[in-house]
Amino acid sequence: MQKDVKLATEKLARLRRFRLRLAALLNRTAASPPLRPAPEPASQRLERSAKAKLFHGNARSDLGSTSPWLMLPAERNFSLYVPEHPLGKDTAPMPLLVMIHGCKQSADDFARGTRMNDLAAREGFAVLYAEQSSFANFRRCWNWFEPNTAAGHGECAIVLEMIVAAKKLAKIDAHRVYAAGMSSGAALAGLLAFHHPDQFAGVAMHSGLPPLANPSASSAILAMRNGVRIDTGALAESYWEIQADFPPPLIVIHGDDDHRVHERNATASMKLWEALWEGAPDGAAPNEMTALTRNDKALPAAEGSRAYAQMDLLRSGRIVARSVRVAGLAHAWSGGNPELEFNDARAPDASELIWRFLSRQSRSG
Repeated sequence: MQKDVKLATEKLARLRRFRLRLAALLNRTAASPPLRPAPEPASQRLERSAKAKLFHGNARSDLGSTSPWLMLPAERNFSLYVPEHPLGKDTAPMPLLVMIHGCKQSADDFARGTRMNDLAAREGFAVLYAEQSSFANFRRCWNWFEPNTAAGHGECAIVLEMIVAAKKLAKIDAHRVYAAGMSSGAALAGLLAFHHPDQFAGVAMHSGLPPLANPSASSAILAMRNGVRIDTGALAESYWEIQADFPPPLIVIHGDDDHRVHERNATASMKLWEALWEGAPDGAAPNEMTALTRNDKALPAAEGSRAYAQMDLLRSGRIVARSVRVAGLAHAWSGGNPELEFNDARAPDASELIWRFLSRQSRSG
């Protein structure tokens, strides 16, 4: 009997001790704040970003009519590639490169052939591809020789409206807008730079032609075949009668085996830019040298690369025009995708050369 009472007393004591320990444990748990993950160090936080996008649209201009297709709507399609980029109020705006294809090409052909989107993704700039309509030119050439376009309106005006549309779709740096083209697209890019220098920080012409005085379809064909001789002095004088800004810096790339657009056109483009910069009125650039200096460099051929000659024209140490003459290159984008027409696989890579040159340019004001 006494043994049973003793066992019962011990069990009751153990139960009390258990209850006390359990209450103490519950009280500590309630008093402790919930566990949270440690804050991630600021250096390791990933910045929110917007994924790459491809927009499609069209642009129209009241000044975009071209003869003899006056009844054709003054509009053209375009696509805009915007690479992945950081999001936020303080995110810097992106440069914009306007790419203008050549004859028998589309915007998609030009993007794939030049691989410019890959470069844009790496370097962080947007690319606008203008596309010619087969109704405006059955070979899909840009009508750079058409009087209204040659005067800076017509298809020039439509491309300018594409840029306006691009600025609504992406955060674009208005001081770093560039134009580049191939063949007829290069000729149009040259016209844009000549007539609208305040809109562009730089221009690239691959296998193209310079602006012509009193152009026509027949004079354009002769210029393509034989090269053009232009009155650079007269063009420079007419330029400075209208413009208040220097023309944007120019890079010209041309093959010396081009039988569609003669390489003399590259020489003419360089001579024109030289005349434009040297013909500036005295007040355009005070305290700067008027005459341009020249710097030549030859790069030899290597495995997978053609030889090429590079010539720079400089004003007060700044390169304002560069010529790249590629040995053995026909009418094709140098270093392009050979699966598409008008592309040559061998280096130098024109896309790299163009962006390396243009990315250093910025328009003030």
